[in-house]
Amino acid sequence: MRKTWVLHPVDEVLAREMAGALGVSPVIARLLIRRGIGSFSAAEQFLFGDVGSLADPGRMAGLPEAVRLIRHALREKKKILIVGDYDVDGLTSSALLQWVLRSLGADVSCHIPHRMEDGYGLKPEVVEKAHQDGVELLITTDCGTCSFKELELARRFGMETVVVDHHDLDPAGPPPASAFLNPLRSDCGYPEKELSSAGVAFTLARGLLEGGAGTWEHLDLVALSTVADMAPLSGENRILVRAGLHALEHTRKPGLRALLSQAKLEGKTLTPEEISFRLAPPLNAAGRMGSSEASFRLLTTADPVEAEAAVKSLFKDNRARRALEGEAFKKALVKVAREINFSRDRVIILEDEKWHPGVAGILATRLTYRFHRPTVVIAVNGSICRGSARSTRALDLVQALHAVKEHLVEFGGHPGAAGLTIERDRIVPFREALNRVAHERMDRGQLSPSVELDGELPLSDLTESLMREMEALAPFGTGNPRPVFLSRDARLPAERGPAGFHPMGMRVTVQDPQGNSFEALQPRDALGEGLNLRRVRGPVHLAYSPVSRREEDRFSIELRLRDLKLP
Repeated sequence: MRKTWVLHPVDEVLAREMAGALGVSPVIARLLIRRGIGSFSAAEQFLFGDVGSLADPGRMAGLPEAVRLIRHALREKKKILIVGDYDVDGLTSSALLQWVLRSLGADVSCHIPHRMEDGYGLKPEVVEKAHQDGVELLITTDCGTCSFKELELARRFGMETVVVDHHDLDPAGPPPASAFLNPLRSDCGYPEKELSSAGVAFTLARGLLEGGAGTWEHLDLVALSTVADMAPLSGENRILVRAGLHALEHTRKPGLRALLSQAKLEGKTLTPEEISFRLAPPLNAAGRMGSSEASFRLLTTADPVEAEAAVKSLFKDNRARRALEGEAFKKALVKVAREINFSRDRVIILEDEKWHPGVAGILATRLTYRFHRPTVVIAVNGSICRGSARSTRALDLVQALHAVKEHLVEFGGHPGAAGLTIERDRIVPFREALNRVAHERMDRGQLSPSVELDGELPLSDLTESLMREMEALAPFGTGNPRPVFLSRDARLPAERGPAGFHPMGMRVTVQDPQGNSFEALQPRDALGEGLNLRRVRGPVHLAYSPVSRREEDRFSIELRLRDLKLP
């Protein structure tokens, strides 16, 4: 699919002023402005903000009540139950609170739902069992915002409840919890609105521990959750991830040390990419395949032997998950070709009886990326089916699903990613209704992929000095992507050896007009015009992200290609 290149103009006067005030190159100043940073103070905070810049946790609505309830439960030796979720954010937020509460002497246990047997979120059966077990304080993490009937049931049983969540609120209002922590509350004065659930749990921990001993050591879990849940790396999230990556590199948790070792990352400088592609997948794999018990055990154990057993189980599950995903994706592409009419359908909605519910989210992600339109993948299993949805920026999934909720048993999530449960005989009318909503809210121009360019930069301007400056903008990820530049008239060497292969794609060599060579990485997915650098002759225009590479004393720059066009 051909991609549109969008080169955004920048206020050059402001860029020169900011470059002078900060002592950085105009290229860096332009990149800051492109990220919505238009003042010296905002730029200073972006470049140099640290954990000392985090807002007062007391500004989080519901936090004082939550701290009071937890401290009362600690004094009275009450039983506490944490109910989480089976993805990385749910696991890490639950693990973080369990570490903190146990360090304070709490009688606390945790329930992580089984994906196939329980589904997402707090369930009445869990509340009933907690009551039978004598639980007096129930805490939800990464769920609970829409658990009205379950929280009301807990209230009738005499339980206090604390909801720690970050999902969109139900139009009906806040849940009936004793304390409700969610930065999306309309009355919440906490400045960072897009925390992961582990970020909200960490804010609660800061309030509970008053910033004392045992607070900052759990930033390793916050970094994992923030990146894996694709929270934007701006504002406080940027600070939490930057500090959290350092905490993860030096973690004392036996499970995380075993995870780093198994992923061959021990002793290395970590980036969000390592979390996204090498650490989060095995942590998610157990929950995708069924039970996330091994993942939670890995994140909470103090025993290195138990950690080794758990991490081996996770990597085994991840291999099985990849095999399932590969077969399912091939079938999904065939179904798209047969069932989807792209001139009619704004949303891809596919269902199949043989798809495992645990890979539905990954399939939806890959199909959304491939075809650049919202996608819903439904795993059919009897009369009640589970689905995962992913979207582009053009369609807010939560709002769209609210508009067709009469066809759904339940749903929830974020504008870009959501989960749903649906009766099998409602899939056809759901497909028709969601496509009607998409037609109303999306125009055809939003169905074509684009490459957002940060500016034009000759390859000859890529120097070690500029790359060092650019690294100050890291960590890169959702909301703070690697800079993407346009370089014109790159050339391909006349003599080309065999292509080098890499897990992310294929390595090739390109040259600037002066003959200086750069290693380039062509992604596995097809480039915009279907061009392959191994076959192109003559000059090309490149859209790419430059990445620094340091091996011992050697410095080099790798170009990660986003697209290419013939002049």
